[in-house]
Amino acid sequence: MTAAQFRTVQQELDPTTAVGEIALFDADGNPLDLSDGGQKITSVKATALAAGTAPTATLANGVLTIGIPAGAKGAPGTAGVGVKSISLTKDTDGNITGGTVTKTDNSTTAITVTTA
Repeated sequence: MTAAQFRTVQQELDPTTAVGEIALFDADGNPLDLSDGGQKITSVKATALAAGTAPTATLANGVLTIGIPAGAKGAPGTAGVGVKSISLTKDTDGNITGGTVTKTDNSTTAITVTTA
């Protein structure tokens, strides 16, 4: 079995894609030169790894298997407050002049109406 190092490089023009750079080493840690008739890569397989683990790569029987760790889980956000209801106030001409927002935690906020 051959060990390998794999590094992902983000492309500037398209941040949704990445280019992989692979350095292959034999069991003794010596770099492999695939250009001089050494092992051939006939297929590539990617496997998911747990977040926080180191990326892996192996070359065995022509199959390069790359282990890609999941991204770390972000901190949970705080629970938000939604809108429960909106009550609008009209003047005698029917123009909206203000109102009140009632939030899901039952707090309220005044709605201010401005005209140009």
